[in-house]
Amino acid sequence: MPKFSILWVSLLLFLMGGCTTKQYTISEPKLITIKSPKLKFSDMGYIRYADDAVEVELFTAGVAVEKISIDRNVCVSAGCMREEAFNRDYLYEGYPSDTMRRILQNAPIFDGNNTSESCGGMKTQYIRNETMDIVYQRKTGEIYFKDRMNGLMIKIRDVQESNGTE
Repeated sequence: MPKFSILWVSLLLFLMGGCTTKQYTISEPKLITIKSPKLKFSDMGYIRYADDAVEVELFTAGVAVEKISIDRNVCVSAGCMREEAFNRDYLYEGYPSDTMRRILQNAPIFDGNNTSESCGGMKTQYIRNETMDIVYQRKTGEIYFKDRMNGLMIKIRDVQESNGTE
């Protein structure tokens, strides 16, 4: 009987350890649009960072409606999964496993392949093959990802604060 109890306690601690609350060092309000076969959203959200962990919390009319946390796994309201499973369920299974994490971090995807930079600081990547047609543009305060073949679009922009003098 003691071995059985130890196994249950060990399992409980393991599961709780995977869902511990992360202390994020940066939290930024954003205007976020996500259109995928499984998730459609366009409103205010927050993107939070801590080391390589990233979390996006989505709000509609001031109420939190979804949270996507990416650390060792990707956790959404439906549960936690590996990044590959998240891609298969929410994006497209042919993407590298860290694609969503890198988009939220405003970082290059697909190892930075096919990246060009305009004089305004906009970095653009085009990824085209028989299964995807991606344009990914990023600069400070703005991210745009679109895959026309797989029906995906992610747009993230900084919230512009107005002080009434503009």
